[in-house]
Amino acid sequence: MDENRFEGAARKVGGKIEGAVGDLTGDGKMQADGAMDRVSGAAQNAYGSAKDAVRQAADKVGAGDFGSGMLDQIEEAGDMLAEQVDARPITAILVAAGVGFLIALATKPAPQVFYRRR
Repeated sequence: MDENRFEGAARKVGGKIEGAVGDLTGDGKMQADGAMDRVSGAAQNAYGSAKDAVRQAADKVGAGDFGSGMLDQIEEAGDMLAEQVDARPITAILVAAGVGFLIALATKPAPQVFYRRR
């Protein structure tokens, strides 16, 4: 298992605890920080899962150096993404929400139209 999965899970749990403490004390900043930690922890956990999947696929195919090179590139991209999320958390949340909205629109089934005869 990748260390990002452990770190992401720990960050997510920490965010939940921080959000709960913020709810109890009524501290809006602590609630927001907890929400950001939960989101970034979930993203880091997903990143670790993706790395594990790529590693397993490379092992099955016997890609060797190609697989490790791909893992290095994925790790660099993940690190760059993590830096951007840490630097601009609100922007990252808005971009993620926008992407989710577009995916929802793209996967939404077409409405069925029924015509009545007069």
